[in-house]
Amino acid sequence: MDLIENIPDNNNNTNKNSKFKVWFIIVIILIVLLIIAAVFVWLYSMNLSSSQFKFNLDGVRQSKYSSSLFVFQNDKVYISIREIASLLGYNVYNGGYGEYTEDKSKCYVNNSKEIVSFESNSNKIYKYNAFSGENRDSQTFTIDEPISTAGAELYISSEGLKRAFNVMFDYNSTDNSVSIFSLNYLAKYYTSSIENAAVTSEASSLSESVLFNNQKALLYNLVVVKDSNTGLYGVASLADPTNTIIGTRYTSVEFMEGSNDFIVKTSENKMGIIGSDGITKVRMEYDEVKELDKNLGLYLVTTNNRQGVVNSNGKTIVYQDYDQIGLPNTINDSNVTNRYILLDNCIPVKRNNKWGLIDINGNEISPIQYDGFGCDADTSVDSRYKDVLIIPELNGIVVELDEVNGNTKTKKYGVVTADGNLFINIVLDSVYALTTQGETIYYASVQGQIIDLVDFVRQQQASMNGNSGNTTENDTNTADGNEIGNEARGLMLDNTVTEE
Repeated sequence: MDLIENIPDNNNNTNKNSKFKVWFIIVIILIVLLIIAAVFVWLYSMNLSSSQFKFNLDGVRQSKYSSSLFVFQNDKVYISIREIASLLGYNVYNGGYGEYTEDKSKCYVNNSKEIVSFESNSNKIYKYNAFSGENRDSQTFTIDEPISTAGAELYISSEGLKRAFNVMFDYNSTDNSVSIFSLNYLAKYYTSSIENAAVTSEASSLSESVLFNNQKALLYNLVVVKDSNTGLYGVASLADPTNTIIGTRYTSVEFMEGSNDFIVKTSENKMGIIGSDGITKVRMEYDEVKELDKNLGLYLVTTNNRQGVVNSNGKTIVYQDYDQIGLPNTINDSNVTNRYILLDNCIPVKRNNKWGLIDINGNEISPIQYDGFGCDADTSVDSRYKDVLIIPELNGIVVELDEVNGNTKTKKYGVVTADGNLFINIVLDSVYALTTQGETIYYASVQGQIIDLVDFVRQQQASMNGNSGNTTENDTNTADGNEIGNEARGLMLDNTVTEE
């Protein structure tokens, strides 16, 4: 027996174990290297992803938009009005609303619900109700920064954007992202998440116009709610819908943007105003309540077809002695941004078919004697002629007084100041505006002559101040270069006219 053959080869086993250990170590090292590489790639991709700008609209990542949509300066975001309007479903037009010009320093946007007007270097925007069949009432809002211009584009700050387009906006500088949520999206979201929310047409029987206003309340952490049993409306906190601010006891609730108050209507068809804090501001004793100006806190109230004005504390400013307060809907002058308050001071009032002016403090500043306000342009002479009610350069309002001779009625026109004083006699045959190359000139026809009304007033002022310039004591040039006589020159009634 060969005993040597049965002895284990320890050297061979040792070699095999050594090789195994080497390969095992190599595999471990490779795995570790792969893990390190994977971590590095992940960290790199995360860093790359965080450095790339992301734009989300209504929760959806947007991949197709212009690089000029957003401008970032000092950790602030500015947004192209024309581009964001298109993304939010608005139509965009050059020029101011109602001006019909291609002036790119101005623009306005509209959808089926609202029209918003912008102008470069202005921190004021104008919002108009766009619902068909309703008055084109407007409100003026002051935004945090003026509209700016970059190239041919108008830009608005993120805070201004929220006000102008009724959106929620968030810029996260950490992950370099912008998120915008539209009002329509928010209304659907909160309707699905809050059981008694009444901010969509499926959940509310209120008119489309009122419903749109109520949707805006969502932007201020308020939600209009409805009692499913009674069908009555109230208001709750968006953060805690169980916290009722205004009880569900009203047949109608309408949010007023700017003042953040609510016009409410009782089962007895009486209306009043309750603040977002639940405190009653105007008692429920009127047939109708309408906001005139959010900044002044003035409201039009109507009872038995008689109209007056109260303030936000319910105090009577103008007694309900008038058949109508505010201009007729037929007035078509782009300078009129609020048909209830002209030149920041004058409230048009009508009684017994005659018109006058009351100031915002309730004082009668112009007697109720006129047959109307403004002059309709004769577009049959020139289609470019525009109606005139306000002449900004004169801080004046065109008034109408009819001359009746038998069965013949002739309209005559004059101009009153913002404090109600008549300074151009009621002798003008017509007043109209003509815009050429972005400049608007206000003309008046008198005694068969056409005069530049603003220039005429300035010349008269200069003459009265002993600085007649190119005018003489007995002649003043018309728009056609002809002279008008002393009678026409006697239009001026008050030499204290001030210019805006």
